Amino acid sequence: MAKKRTSEWLRHGVQALWALLTNSYLVGFAQGKIYKGDLKKLCVPGMNCYSCPGAVGSCPIGSLQAVIGSWNFKFAFHVAGVLVFVGALVGRFVCGWLCPFGLIQDLLHKLPFPKKIKTFRGDKVLRKLKYVILLVFVILLPLFLVDIMGQGAP
Repeated sequence: MAKKRTSEWLRHGVQALWALLTNSYLVGFAQGKIYKGDLKKLCVPGMNCYSCPGAVGSCPIGSLQAVIGSWNFKFAFHVAGVLVFVGALVGRFVCGWLCPFGLIQDLLHKLPFPKKIKTFRGDKVLRKLKYVILLVFVILLPLFLVDIMGQGAP
């Protein structure tokens, strides 16, 4: 048990440090301006958003989404290459050790909550509603709500 706690603290420390390193443009937070330096051309695995004022690098998924959905840009092979290379080289290491979403989830899990209710009236309807929401918001709206160029707003 002690070894698990030590490795958990180590992983949480690495996640927090990586989040600070990849979102370390403190001037951007103070001025509310996005960093536009040369490091922004580099895709950084983990949690960072292009439009975050503190992000030093760019998000590979966001970069890929931006070039796929636009007629103005050609397909970014370097972005796809980063995703394939990192995925093939280290697998889920990025998700487990670099992305701070896991850190946030682990910390929220430590908060004491009352015991969950297993089922309630309308539970089955709500379980099916998630598929309707997926269909409408992820597939149908982006398919039909487009501008004259055939692009949807991000």
